Amino acid sequence: MHNTTAPSIKTLMQLKDMTTATAKLIRRVIKADREGLLQLASEIEPHKRNLEWQRYNYINHSTADLRSELLDKLLGTFGVEYLFKGSEGLRGDPESMHDSPLITYCNAGDTYALTLLKYRGRWQVGDWGSIAEKYL
Repeated sequence: MHNTTAPSIKTLMQLKDMTTATAKLIRRVIKADREGLLQLASEIEPHKRNLEWQRYNYINHSTADLRSELLDKLLGTFGVEYLFKGSEGLRGDPESMHDSPLITYCNAGDTYALTLLKYRGRWQVGDWGSIAEKYL
């Protein structure tokens, strides 16, 4: 297991259409190391991908990207997006892409909708709009 904290089941239950089973799986994804993520990928999408294909496909993806992609699939959100620090660095400015993102979030379709996001090094439930306001 990857040594990181994850939101509690109770906190995750605040997300739209969340079930206890999905909340538990989300916690496993957040805490997993790279090998664990590859195993979880086969559980999350067994009908679409087999483990060998996943290993091939994800070999060049960072562990962080793989984790974010799996969380996005579990939540049924609209992809993973990033917010970079700086007024010109919002949402993918090439000048800021070499920096770590200020926020990594699963796009819930609304700036202020509750979603799963990584901010200040930890995964949490919140909205990215409120955080972005602090930096604009």
